[in-house]
Amino acid sequence: MLRYSLSLVWITALMISLPSARHARAGEWSAYDTAQFDILIDKWRKGGKQPRRAALSVAIGINGELVFARGYGEARPGQIATERTVYHIGSLSKQFTAAAMLNLIDKAPVSPRSLTPLSLASTVDAVLPGFENWSAPEIGSPVTIRRLLTMTSGLPSLLNRPPPGSDPWGRISSGELISALKALRPSARPKVFAYDNFNYFVLSQIIETVSCRSPDANSRGFMPFVRSMLLTPLALDDTGFVGDPKSYRAARVATPSWGNTPSHMRRPAFVQSAWLQGAADMASSATDLFKWNRAIMRGTAVTPANRQLMFSNAARVTLTRYYGMGWFIDHDAGWDWFTHTGFVPGYTASNAIVQNPVKGHWISVTLLTNADGMRELEKLSEAIVRIAKRHLPLVVAQPSEPRPALFFRSVQFAEPPGPPPYLTGR
Repeated sequence: MLRYSLSLVWITALMISLPSARHARAGEWSAYDTAQFDILIDKWRKGGKQPRRAALSVAIGINGELVFARGYGEARPGQIATERTVYHIGSLSKQFTAAAMLNLIDKAPVSPRSLTPLSLASTVDAVLPGFENWSAPEIGSPVTIRRLLTMTSGLPSLLNRPPPGSDPWGRISSGELISALKALRPSARPKVFAYDNFNYFVLSQIIETVSCRSPDANSRGFMPFVRSMLLTPLALDDTGFVGDPKSYRAARVATPSWGNTPSHMRRPAFVQSAWLQGAADMASSATDLFKWNRAIMRGTAVTPANRQLMFSNAARVTLTRYYGMGWFIDHDAGWDWFTHTGFVPGYTASNAIVQNPVKGHWISVTLLTNADGMRELEKLSEAIVRIAKRHLPLVVAQPSEPRPALFFRSVQFAEPPGPPPYLTGR
């Protein structure tokens, strides 16, 4: 599978050094099995050019059962990390924004400007005033909610044209960003994938505008809607929005372990306030994200139909990788990988659901750390999945939903853009 490169030497060395695995029967998990993960993670933390001393919180599930949850290192000076330590999760926030948008559409509210039911085909200017040029005939295809969710809107990056007078290192209001976005004209190349946080910022503004017309006062606004629709009913007590202490356990938030991060990278541009809204503005714990993955797979976070949309091959990213709605998708040897990483200053996050749609098995792996730019988390996640596969029962009920199609031919090929992760929130 042409995923982010995985060192064959690294993974082979780890597997050779592990005790030989015993095949666990269905519903059986032993201290020996737990030790398999412990040894792997310990070797990973001690590996590399320098030992990884930052905190790491891990949650691993098999077929909806939490089989391993643990913390390593210090979340903050003198405080040991646990599986419930809270970290900023960067672009994993997009999963919540996508789910909130799909759930809002299911409620069939009326678009405030077009007075038609909100749908994936609704254009931005049907909800938000001043975006008529995003539906202009000369751009070929209007910018819709679907295109925002799948990163195929053709939006030029606002990071290249920040609002006049704005401070990239300072705070900015959502109103200022909206005004700047109105002046931009999307590309005339529809359905080409281009990763940009502002797709999800605009989605947050659509949710904000439509939900404010709700008769339920507790769900008016973007953050209240996400809390009332997802966080509260799913009992995600460790999950919330950065800077909003009432929505998560602030006392358990890990502080950054900067390590060798250069001082100029510890305060990068475009990360304050509304710059990351809807795209990379949330915090959570490893166990909460396992509960989130389980809720998605069980159809309690979103309907099975909406899960299929989130996990669909909606936009081709590379020859073998796709983007759905808030998730990247890969297919490898009968397994579907639904993944995303998150990079914000001082934190790195990785979340994965790996499913065998024929046998009905699925594995959940969440890794959170208070270290900067830890792209190696994906390698560790893949190694964990390799071990977890050994402990799958022989038979699980097959899913009732069809597997996503391997190719989505109406989408054009485009390589993802390459700005640093701090500028994209990826």
